[in-house]
Amino acid sequence: MAFFLRTAMLQIGPLKYNMADGFFFDFEVPFYDSDQLVTASFTVNNLSEPSRMGIQKNQVVILNAGYEDDMGVLFVGQVTNCSHKQSGVEWQTKITATAALAQWLNTQINKTYEENCKAEDIVRDLLNIFGLEVGIFQLVENVVYPRGRVCSGKLKDVLTEIVVNECKSRLLIRTNQVIINNPADGVTKGYLLTPESGLSMHSDDLDNTSITSQQSAGASKEEKAVEEKTWKRKCLLNYRLGPGDQIQIQSRDLNGRFLIVSGRHKGSPTGTWLTEIEFKLAG
Repeated sequence: MAFFLRTAMLQIGPLKYNMADGFFFDFEVPFYDSDQLVTASFTVNNLSEPSRMGIQKNQVVILNAGYEDDMGVLFVGQVTNCSHKQSGVEWQTKITATAALAQWLNTQINKTYEENCKAEDIVRDLLNIFGLEVGIFQLVENVVYPRGRVCSGKLKDVLTEIVVNECKSRLLIRTNQVIINNPADGVTKGYLLTPESGLSMHSDDLDNTSITSQQSAGASKEEKAVEEKTWKRKCLLNYRLGPGDQIQIQSRDLNGRFLIVSGRHKGSPTGTWLTEIEFKLAG
């Protein structure tokens, strides 16, 4: 795809930088189908001195990227680190930002819930404290606590214990939304990837790796081998692809339904502009 069709907008605090206006910046945004927080990195060239000095820790960072008539959100988070380097008259600013940093790492809770309370009610109450938008809320098991439940400690640890360990559900944060659903299901479904829609068929994309899945516990050795097998592919940058998505692939050597387990979006104005995905067979 021609370079001029690429478009991206980076917002840091109150300021917005648009590639269409001649601002050159690179970005890399990894993602994971887990409760691990995403940390994105950005390199912005030749910001003015007031703009450089204005970048502060914990400022909101929003990245939208795509193509001329099709752009969407790739990342929402907060500045964790910023550095500036001068080479002659050129300035280079490097920024890292993490999704939901303050809410996830700093929020402490100490609450007691009454007898026969349900996990769904507890999680909804905790998510109100969390403060992020809830995109999907579908617990696999709505556990009942006959003696009630004490929730004390870091919010992230309590939510992970209830949602993932006790209710056997997926918990992830994706573009500032909390996703809770069945790990065997997709967050979104039905996206088709083919060579015609941008799927790369280079030989270095054919590596197989293995992952450890919580759902593989108790399965036979053969079942585990199938479940843990993953594939990697690259495609043209696609903001729609993210962790937990169910995709359909149709290519010369691979056909079927798969779940994305990890990946990254990478972009620069005239260089890389792609999405890498690692995926496994859908259940």
